Amino acid sequence: MNDYYLIAEIKDIYNIHGSVIIKSFSDFSERFFQLEKVFINFFGKVKELQIEFVEKVNSTLIMKFRRFNSEEDVLFLVGKKLYINKENLYELPEDTYYIHDLVGSDTYIDSKFFGKMVDVLKLHSNDVYVIKKDDGSEILIPAVEEFIEKILLDENKIFLDPKCVMFDENEN
Repeated sequence: MNDYYLIAEIKDIYNIHGSVIIKSFSDFSERFFQLEKVFINFFGKVKELQIEFVEKVNSTLIMKFRRFNSEEDVLFLVGKKLYINKENLYELPEDTYYIHDLVGSDTYIDSKFFGKMVDVLKLHSNDVYVIKKDDGSEILIPAVEEFIEKILLDENKIFLDPKCVMFDENEN
């Protein structure tokens, strides 16, 4: 599913009419109200699901798929991840990036290779970049403006400010 992007998971059945509760992995919950379709991985095959409607009940996102009209119809969907294709990616504000665009990027400090970004942790206060160094160790860098000099997505490079590494490299 390399050409698809994870946005949510079906957590439970909502009602007898086939609506389901979804857990969003997106920072933009309003995106769900604009979608016409999502995709699931079903035994190794990508299947398209047409969305009938999305609603928010308190803080819970509810989704209803066309032609799924009962609890029995959606039972097998519980636990499935929901994906979108590239054309449905949400347009991000300036200086904001998708995790899938950052992971795999080479990171540099003072134009010297520092490591490869292998993950982004989503925490309450801010995201944290996980950088794997050549020796296999991982360094956590807060994804805050003062630690990032520039991001060049087209070159798959991230330049970190030297002050983001707050330790002596000889310390263990």
